[in-house]
Amino acid sequence: MRWSTSCGGWIAALLLVVTAGDVRAEGRAQASSGKTASAVQGEQGESSRVVDEKAVSTFKEGIAAFDRRDFEAARVAFLQTFALKPAAPVVRRNLGLAEIYSGHYLDGARRLARVFHTTDDGSSEDRARMLESLKKAEAHLERVSIEVDQEGAEILVDGVDLGTSPLPFVWYVAPGSYDVRIQKSGYVSYVASRVASPGASHHLRIVLEPVVEPPPPVRAPAPVAEPPVETGPNGWVLLAGGTLTAGALITGAVFTLAAAENSDKVDMLSEQLSGLNCASTPPAVPECDDLQAASDAHDHQQIYALASFVVAGAAGVGTLLYGLLAGGDDAPEPVAHAGEHGGQWSAMFDGKRAYASWRTSF
Repeated sequence: MRWSTSCGGWIAALLLVVTAGDVRAEGRAQASSGKTASAVQGEQGESSRVVDEKAVSTFKEGIAAFDRRDFEAARVAFLQTFALKPAAPVVRRNLGLAEIYSGHYLDGARRLARVFHTTDDGSSEDRARMLESLKKAEAHLERVSIEVDQEGAEILVDGVDLGTSPLPFVWYVAPGSYDVRIQKSGYVSYVASRVASPGASHHLRIVLEPVVEPPPPVRAPAPVAEPPVETGPNGWVLLAGGTLTAGALITGAVFTLAAAENSDKVDMLSEQLSGLNCASTPPAVPECDDLQAASDAHDHQQIYALASFVVAGAAGVGTLLYGLLAGGDDAPEPVAHAGEHGGQWSAMFDGKRAYASWRTSF
C-alpha cells in the first residue's frame, strides 16, 4: 500500500485548505455580527490552530500506520481525525479504507460507498482503488440498492435512516436478517424482513400503493313516520248511523200519522154503514169497498210504522254502542292539519264526544 505514502503530503495539504476555509467562514460569520477581524482571531484563532494541528497530526499518524500495514492503528488515528473534521471527504475516504483493511467491513463499506457515490473526491486512480476495496468488503457483506417509485419516501434499513428517495448510494448489511421499511405520507408503508448472505447483491424496487380513503359512511334513511292509527270511532259510520236512525224515526212517524187518519176514516164509515152487512160477498153497497180499503191501508201503515221504529231503534242503539266502544279507554292524540297563514285545525275524540278547534297566529 505504498500509494498512501506518496499521497500523504498533498492529502495533508488538502486537509489544511479545508480547515482554512472553515476558519475564514467562522471569521465572516463573527464579522457580520459586529466583531472586528482582530476580535475574531483573538477568540477563534487559538482554538482553531489547536484543532488543525491535532487533525493534521492524527491524519499523518494514520498515513504512517497504513504504510507499515498496521491497519488497526491507522483506523484509530483516522477516527480521531474524523472526530475533528467529519465533513472532509479525504478523511472519510481514508477512514473507510482503514476500516475495510482492518476487518471492519460493514462500517468501512458503508462509509466508503457514501464517499464514492455522493462526492467526486480523489483522482481516477483513487476512485479505482475505492472500488477495489469495496469489492473486498462485499465478499463478507450483502450489497443492497433500493429504488422507490415515489420521490421523497423515507428509507430505513434496520432502523438506520438512509434519507429519502431517490437514494444516491448503495447500502451494505451484515449476514443475517434485516428489515426494510419505506414510508411516505399518503401511501401504504412497505415493510419487509430479509436475510442477507455474504457476497450477495440485491436491487430492491419498491412500488408504494396509495392509501385508499374509506368510503363516507352511508347515512341510514330517515324513518318515515307512519300515519297515526285512528283509535276513535269513524265519523262516517257515526254520520251514517245517525242519518239512518233519524230517517227511520221520521218514516215511522209519517206512517203513524197516516194510520191514525185512516183509523178515523174507518170509524166514520163504520158508523155510516152500521145497518149493512159489508162482510157479504159481494158487498151490499159500494160504500163497503171504501171501508175495506181504508181498513187495509190502516193495517199496512201500522205495520210500516212499527217496522220503521224497529229499524230506528236498532240503528240508534248500534250507533251509540259503536261510539262508546270504538274509542277505547284512552283518548287519541289530536290530529292537526296546517292551514293557510299559519292556521291549524285540530280534531280529537275522547270516546264519548268529538271536538274540533282552529288556532292561528296574527
